[in-house]
Amino acid sequence: MSQLRMEKAGLTRIPDIALPPGYSLRTFRDGDEAGLARVYRDSRLDKDTIEVVRRDILGDPCFTPERVFVIEHAGEVVGTASAWLADGEPGAGYLHMLGVLDEHRGKRLGAALACAALRYTSGEGFDVQRLLTDDWRVPAIRLYLALGYDPLMMDRTHPARWAAIAKKFGQPDLLDRMRRMPPPPNESIFGRLRRWVGLGA
Repeated sequence: MSQLRMEKAGLTRIPDIALPPGYSLRTFRDGDEAGLARVYRDSRLDKDTIEVVRRDILGDPCFTPERVFVIEHAGEVVGTASAWLADGEPGAGYLHMLGVLDEHRGKRLGAALACAALRYTSGEGFDVQRLLTDDWRVPAIRLYLALGYDPLMMDRTHPARWAAIAKKFGQPDLLDRMRRMPPPPNESIFGRLRRWVGLGA
């Protein structure tokens, strides 16, 4: 099943989220790999070893230390998010790999990380930031909606899945915010059909 997609259009008003005492926001430093792996493991983000972090995050052509944001507490990495780029989508940045350790949730750290990534994307000259998420990530979806991300319809399964989320949240107007995902540049008709039936995303 394809992941859900969301998009925030208009990056001129990005809130400044204050961190609780004892927490600080910074960008990636050498040696953060183990901390990132721990956060990814806690957040079920499938990059849960130092080797995989080095291969898939630091080894990505998109990577620069300034793109990876970290929240630190008592000398440990407790949250992270990245401002990424996606192949085939030249008109948008991406919020990537946002996660917070279980014991540090409920402190708006995710919101602070998302806003840091939004500011980076805006600073690159983009007016749109997208993200991928999963139906079961209920707290994350609530956060994204509160920050102004809207649902994107990428394939034929998405309307029903977003309708189920809207019902769970008690937000029937959520479906009014849904819009169709723009096709990638130069996408073939066959590729578009594959994506629509849920085979290409």
